Amino acid sequence: MPADENSRKIFDREIAPLIDGKTSDELIDVFSRTSKDFFDELLTKNNVKERQFAAMVGFKDEFFVRRLAECLISENHLADNFYCKKVTSSRTAGIKGRITSFISRKELTFGGDCVIFNKTTKAPVLIIECKEYIDMTRLKELIGESRILKARIRHSRRVYPNLKFWVFAEVLELTADWQELLEKSNLKYKIDKIFIARNGKRTDTDATPDKTKLLYFKQELEALIMRSTK
Repeated sequence: MPADENSRKIFDREIAPLIDGKTSDELIDVFSRTSKDFFDELLTKNNVKERQFAAMVGFKDEFFVRRLAECLISENHLADNFYCKKVTSSRTAGIKGRITSFISRKELTFGGDCVIFNKTTKAPVLIIECKEYIDMTRLKELIGESRILKARIRHSRRVYPNLKFWVFAEVLELTADWQELLEKSNLKYKIDKIFIARNGKRTDTDATPDKTKLLYFKQELEALIMRSTK
């Protein structure tokens, strides 16, 4: 069995039920009381191999974001309007993000850790990428990804011009000066919003997600979903 498939099964069976909630508020309350140490202990208890560890750590944020979206869709009685899922991009699958005719007509596809779709139009409304942390390298990668997804490119057109692109990260690993510049400038380019779950750095393994930050993420996500019904 592939390592990533095995990791997913362990996560879904042993960890997901411990961080889930029946409502969006309950989900946030449970998730806000978890730390990196909490997940490390669970993974160690389940004998997760070192090569699987990184994948397992990433699953927790993907799970939280997807479940929060599902809860908000259900709580606002919009199950007939929207659904969400993870999309893995490949040459034959994924979200058709761009069509290019530079050499020949080709469809360029994109993926996302949590993608909200309009059930009627089948169009993606929002892509959320989850990151364990954002440092300078990952920030450049995200800016590059957003430019390809949303910028004007010769001989190319965007299939979904109104598609939003968000990032949900556990911590922001930038210096204070770079953090301030990120907030006050257009460095983000077409990353519509960046949400950081907890304060501090990765080394602060006992730190838990900031409930205020999670509630703000919920507020913004719910507002986007409601706007998309109009």
